Amino acid sequence: MTREEHVRLFELISNPPPGSRIAAAKEFGIDLTLNLRRLTLTPAERVEEMEGALAFVEDLRCAAEHLRR
Repeated sequence: MTREEHVRLFELISNPPPGSRIAAAKEFGIDLTLNLRRLTLTPAERVEEMEGALAFVEDLRCAAEHLRR
């Protein structure tokens, strides 16, 4: 994504057209900037983030099991 595309998309999600699906999502409380950020990542960067999230969840699961004992 070019810098210009990124700026244009940020402006669109910051000020969506009234009645649009983007406006509805924003009104519902969806943080559209997170989606925009994900679009700026390469596939490899997305995989790295997912692996980090998975490791975190596994650590939480292990901690919860340890507390149950």
